[in-house]
Amino acid sequence: MRRKKHAEHVNHERWLVSYADFITLLFAFFVVMFAVSQVDSKKVGRFTESFSRAVGVELFVANGRGILPGTQGMQVRDQTTGHDETPATVELEGLRMSLQARAQRDAEIAGVQVVQRRNELVLRLPENIFFDSGDDAVQEAAARVLRVIAAELRPRRVEVRVEGHTDNRPIRTARYRSNWELSTARSTSVLAKLITEGELQPERLSAAGYGEFHPIATNDTEPGRQQNRRVDLVVTAMLEPSEDPPQPAP
Repeated sequence: MRRKKHAEHVNHERWLVSYADFITLLFAFFVVMFAVSQVDSKKVGRFTESFSRAVGVELFVANGRGILPGTQGMQVRDQTTGHDETPATVELEGLRMSLQARAQRDAEIAGVQVVQRRNELVLRLPENIFFDSGDDAVQEAAARVLRVIAAELRPRRVEVRVEGHTDNRPIRTARYRSNWELSTARSTSVLAKLITEGELQPERLSAAGYGEFHPIATNDTEPGRQQNRRVDLVVTAMLEPSEDPPQPAP
């Protein structure tokens, strides 16, 4: 006998799968919205300002206010003058004008170049007056220049990154195996002079060596190589201290 085929049972509850997915997504949406509403706007503002300074991206809005609440320290461009009007940029602009005025009456720092670079001020120190060829010892004439510069930096709320650079000619001596080591040693020597003779606070200073990999001129000519052999003092304005009370340890 042939078996009778029973009709398949129709599932009328498949809609529950889509409904459950929809409820899950809706729950996740409200969780995200709640998390965003609890963000500390002051901390986000300080992070945004630090990120802007680090990458050199300037954030401006038309009404002269920061993108987020609590970002009063953000760079804001004056629509009438076209200049940035914040404590950080005012600090750097004041330093630049003071150094230029000092260079006009003080021949010792006349060879120091002052370059505005995004949110930083670069004080460019030529190698020929600071170091002997292939050496990292700061000459006495250069130490006097550093003392003059440190006197301008000391009263200001700024941080200084000392960057050492070389040309692309290879070096291999008993002391330095590469331009990396020479550039790092020179930046460290300048940093030490700023601390010992310039009386700058160590926590405001840092040092880096870039070898021949950040040139500002061609290495195909001697004048170009001479420009690339340098030490840069990269000055940035310090952020305002946090106003949040210290959190108790867990």
